[in-house]
Amino acid sequence: MNIHQVSVSYVQEQDRLLIRINGKEGGELRAWLTRRMALALLPILNQTTADQIKKVAAAATATPAISLEDRRSQLVAAFETEAALRTGDFETPYESRQGPPGDPVLDAEPLLLTEVKVTLMGAGQLRLQLFEKLPGQDAVRNFQLMMDPQLSNGLLHLLHQSLSSSRWLHVPALAPSQDAVTTTEPAELAVDLAKPKYLN
Repeated sequence: MNIHQVSVSYVQEQDRLLIRINGKEGGELRAWLTRRMALALLPILNQTTADQIKKVAAAATATPAISLEDRRSQLVAAFETEAALRTGDFETPYESRQGPPGDPVLDAEPLLLTEVKVTLMGAGQLRLQLFEKLPGQDAVRNFQLMMDPQLSNGLLHLLHQSLSSSRWLHVPALAPSQDAVTTTEPAELAVDLAKPKYLN
């Protein structure tokens, strides 16, 4: 899916966060994020997004031995790149688009997320795999997103805003279950990258 816009909002009646993603080709993906999943996902997404930005900025300055003046110019360019990645358009209203993006496994009902896999890919893209695995369900509903640093940083910003609206962080919370977070190293990751984080 070629992502056009992302929205994260707190729905008080459901006491959940609703993630909506529309594509440039039309259609909309929607998913519910429960308090337990949101609080477990937040620190992992914080760290992975920071690592993603560092990786992209480092790639911009990775060159053979150069003069001090050229190195200074590269560092300034890397700083400007990182600053640009941390900005986004939060003023344009989200355009709701009816219907799923042509995937028969997905329907108009939002997924109730039970598992999220977060992987920083070798090319600096962040892969999010979102799953709904419920008892008695005929098929696992899921979708995957590839996000560049600016988009993943925007998602993180919206998640922070929605968590603030929910007031979940102002209520004493149970610590997230340690067995809900695991790590593994997919084949496509370079050796020097951090292992992906998995939430169940």
